Amino acid sequence: MSIAQAVLEPRVVVLGTTTLAGVGASISTLEWLRNARQLAPGGLYDWAIVGSRRFAVGTRLRARVANRLLEYRGFLAVLGIRFLSVLLLPAAVLAGTRVAIVAVLAVVVGTTLLMNLRTVYGMDGSDQMTTQVYGALLLGYLPGTSLALSAALWYIAVQACFSYFVSGAAKAVSPQWRSEGVIFRIFNTQTYGYEPVARFLRNRARLTWSLGWSAFLVEMAFPLALVVGFPLVVLFVLWGVAFHVMNAVVMGLNSFLWAFAATYPAVVHVAAVLAS
Repeated sequence: MSIAQAVLEPRVVVLGTTTLAGVGASISTLEWLRNARQLAPGGLYDWAIVGSRRFAVGTRLRARVANRLLEYRGFLAVLGIRFLSVLLLPAAVLAGTRVAIVAVLAVVVGTTLLMNLRTVYGMDGSDQMTTQVYGALLLGYLPGTSLALSAALWYIAVQACFSYFVSGAAKAVSPQWRSEGVIFRIFNTQTYGYEPVARFLRNRARLTWSLGWSAFLVEMAFPLALVVGFPLVVLFVLWGVAFHVMNAVVMGLNSFLWAFAATYPAVVHVAAVLAS
């Protein structure tokens, strides 16, 4: 099977998507397990504090289930199950048994939603995209039709393009992003900065201006990836990978790399379908 044929095959696309998403999801899960002390009593995410939200208070069944699953020991079990299920999912896709795929996807989506509910603070766009990807695939496999799976892949591709466009448009209307020094100021912060890069950009106003404008212009142009056909769509994918690798290295946003890379197989698939 050639590459041009492979990108038209939904199972190959789903395998790529679940593999890439699984890397990011397993890393984020391991990060929480590594910092489990923050989930324990007395930690920053102590359930005695985080669990004081309305849905977890009271004696109703919903509150009892939430407290059982999201308190310290229960949530560690949820994280462990999520870690195993995201690793198992590509194998289920490769085996091609729909019942197994749906079962594993249901576990992945369920544990992901529980993780989002438990760790409400500190979540970002990568967590939202990961949830969108897994949720769309589950809905795509449930009916057991090729049309539903195709719709799920289209949804993932359009969601990725929409996310990039909105991010770029938000920057484009911002006077700060259109100014010369915004990239330097970002890289000069303690949270998202990187001192060697900040020093390099300090007195290079034109370069920082060019970097800022190129970032939001390409983001706004990303939806064109769906209509340029294959293999030109690969250029957009290469830009996305380079963009997120840079952000991972310089800004520490490693989770965005895997969450958005997981959408690229669907983007390439839709572009190839439209061009065929």
